[in-house]
Amino acid sequence: MILEAIAQAEAGLSITRLAELTGVDKSSVSRLVTTLVDLGFLARLENRSVILTGRVLMLAKGFQRQYNLSEIARPFLADLRDRVNETVILTVRQGLSSVSIEQFDPEHPFRMVPHVGNAAPLYATAAGRAIMFTLPMAEQHRIIDDLADAAVEHPEVRLDHESWGREIERARSRGFVWIRRTDDVERIAVAVLDLHGGALAAISIYGPKYRMEDRLSELGREARQAAVRVSRAAQGLRPGELPA
Repeated sequence: MILEAIAQAEAGLSITRLAELTGVDKSSVSRLVTTLVDLGFLARLENRSVILTGRVLMLAKGFQRQYNLSEIARPFLADLRDRVNETVILTVRQGLSSVSIEQFDPEHPFRMVPHVGNAAPLYATAAGRAIMFTLPMAEQHRIIDDLADAAVEHPEVRLDHESWGREIERARSRGFVWIRRTDDVERIAVAVLDLHGGALAAISIYGPKYRMEDRLSELGREARQAAVRVSRAAQGLRPGELPA
């Protein structure tokens, strides 16, 4: 909490101000600050306020080496699979494509073929649309224009700017993305968000229409809850802590 408070400040902070911001008593803050100074993460200025040192960048380097969204998401994806008893897929954006990176299948005899590694034009999948909906509108329209001639498996998923706007409104009213296609598979998706509301990935639920078509709202709620859990874990939010 002390490091976070200092990181969010424009300049160094005094012990008194740190106690106010963290809600920790002044003597405890003073003791902790002394420890952080001794460890090299903080430095004291002549006015007795404290600032971060370059040593905190070691934490950032460690984050870059260790951060793996798939590993963070796996227990939540497995739990979602068990709750809905359908295939659950984690998808990320790569340029103009959506790419599946994790898949958890149920025990049903009828299940989805392996999707890991599959790529598709970003707007052509429920997961890709969930990711796109978090982007600035100008970027959404640019992607649609850039993919105007892209090959798609199902022509009915093609959209122009006008129909794209209608899809956004439908997704907002439902609380999840659903694509109506002519095959026998239903798919819904919800975005996993970063601290700024951008998409880290999307969680999708796939299954045959005869099992899913009457429970889309229920599955959408389950997907949203799982996406929130993955988002909070990826953001490092503590229990009860709200995003900035």
